[in-house]
Amino acid sequence: MSAIYGLVGEVDKVLLSSMGDRLLHRGRIRSECAPKHDVMLGEYIGGDDETPLVNERITLVADAEIYNVDELRERLVSRGRKFETERDEEVVLHGYLEFGPTIFRYINGDFAIALWDSDRSLLLLARDAVGSKPLYFWHGKGRFAFSSEYKGLLALPDIPALVDLNVLQYLQNSKYIPHNRALIKNICSVPSGHYLEFIEGNYRKSRYWDLGVNVKNLSINEHARILRDNFLNAVKRRVFDLSSVGVLLSGGIDSSSIASAIRYVRPEIPLHTFTCGYGSKDPEVLTSEILAGAVQSSHHSLMADPEDIPRLLPHIVWHLEDPIGSSENLLTFKASMYAAKHVDVVCNGFGADSLFGGMPRYKIIKLIQWFPWLRTPLEEFYNYTQYSSIPSSMIGRALKIAYYRGSDSSPPSINGLSTPLSVEQLPKAKHELLNHVLIEVVKNDLSKAFPKADRLCVAHGLRIRHPFTDLNLIEHAFTISDRYKIRYWREKHILREALKDLLPKEVLNRPKFPQAMKSDLLLSDVLEELSCQVLSPESVRSRGFFSIYDIERMRKRFSNKPYTKEQSMRLWTAIMTELWAQVFLDHRGEPIN
Repeated sequence: MSAIYGLVGEVDKVLLSSMGDRLLHRGRIRSECAPKHDVMLGEYIGGDDETPLVNERITLVADAEIYNVDELRERLVSRGRKFETERDEEVVLHGYLEFGPTIFRYINGDFAIALWDSDRSLLLLARDAVGSKPLYFWHGKGRFAFSSEYKGLLALPDIPALVDLNVLQYLQNSKYIPHNRALIKNICSVPSGHYLEFIEGNYRKSRYWDLGVNVKNLSINEHARILRDNFLNAVKRRVFDLSSVGVLLSGGIDSSSIASAIRYVRPEIPLHTFTCGYGSKDPEVLTSEILAGAVQSSHHSLMADPEDIPRLLPHIVWHLEDPIGSSENLLTFKASMYAAKHVDVVCNGFGADSLFGGMPRYKIIKLIQWFPWLRTPLEEFYNYTQYSSIPSSMIGRALKIAYYRGSDSSPPSINGLSTPLSVEQLPKAKHELLNHVLIEVVKNDLSKAFPKADRLCVAHGLRIRHPFTDLNLIEHAFTISDRYKIRYWREKHILREALKDLLPKEVLNRPKFPQAMKSDLLLSDVLEELSCQVLSPESVRSRGFFSIYDIERMRKRFSNKPYTKEQSMRLWTAIMTELWAQVFLDHRGEPIN
């Protein structure tokens, strides 16, 4: 857990420090330096005796955890490189001097890095392969600026706090932000798996890491054995240096497998598990208790209360920066708040669904593979589930009606948009279509969802590590045919086969349940009341994002009946959007008391 930020061009020490003030929650000790008169870099560092790494050519700041650091250091030493510290960042520095930007493709870890190369008068930014660590930038008015979170950029008065309406509509439709964008106009995210070079007043982005389908003709048992080994190694790399560790436990196979693997590779380590559910009969809570007993963890069950929502949402919005309407965020925020009292590092199961086809929507892709003559309506239905784009074919509309049975809710339209929302098309591959879809998710979409994990833990001073984003594990996942990923209509079949000796049967065979609060009367009443306060006709008219008609439509429900799941999500997102605007447009991301 750390942060980096900096300026090139028109620099100002006061402005640089103001950027750092917005990132206090991400680190411990702040350090700033000026390697050139028009270059300033800052970071939050891990120890009292650490400073930004500097040699005669390179100044480097980093938010990085590198899990193959010993292997990289050994390789560099064999090439004559001499190390002065044990810091991960020094491996990056020497790696850059030895290999240039290609060093990033060899790093197995989570990182956001900025370095100034004085020989080339070059600023280089790099982000890890799947976007675990955030990194934003802005360029204009004689200045280039970067920051781990864009609230740091909004400390600069010459960056207009204006919303990007296209991105805002994308959020209402898909529940996420595009992977290389931000809601603030002209602020961009460094794409995952890319580095950016700023030189002579211009910048260019380059992909350093790519991924392809490379299926190996092995039996399912052979694939399961290799997958098990790769998974255990991924977990071991993330806990070998810890004296205690926590797991954010949802009760599903992904986080449960992490807890079981930690107990397997580090049987002696104090292990804490944390679950936040909605009532004592929540399936997440009940299954987590079974798993916690099996791994003999110190288990902590917490309960979410809908009445927490009005108090916590402004803080969640400030930390997330993306107003994603999801009760899962509230559960994670409360769980990580409590976990921070017991451990410094937590692990979770994030990313497994994207490797092994673990979401219900991926079954639509399997149907396309099985019934290619129905590709058009099935793809329309898939796009409706992801982007709320209405199917145009009769069969596509019939699939929508049959699946949702009237429980769906259309997103609000954003006023002032002149161009329609673009929908990302499915790959055209005829073979291994599911694998090709999953690869696009890993390369681009994982970074959309990381705020739900990274930001909500960092908010409480927790570091979070994701074993399923291990590069060796990812690359092996795409040597496995997709017929083993969804098999017998069973999601993540190959993962269950690989881990069946680690998990209790009750967990191994548990169907997919999204971690969420049930949309019952109490939750619905709280959302309705909060929406009346935050989205009053006066505030909606003043802000200008939504029409009053759309807000009233989303808020409408029968007396003594709860909102549907989709209605709750739409209304929650609209509430979050207005709270976001208050924090980031009206007050430019200033910290909330």
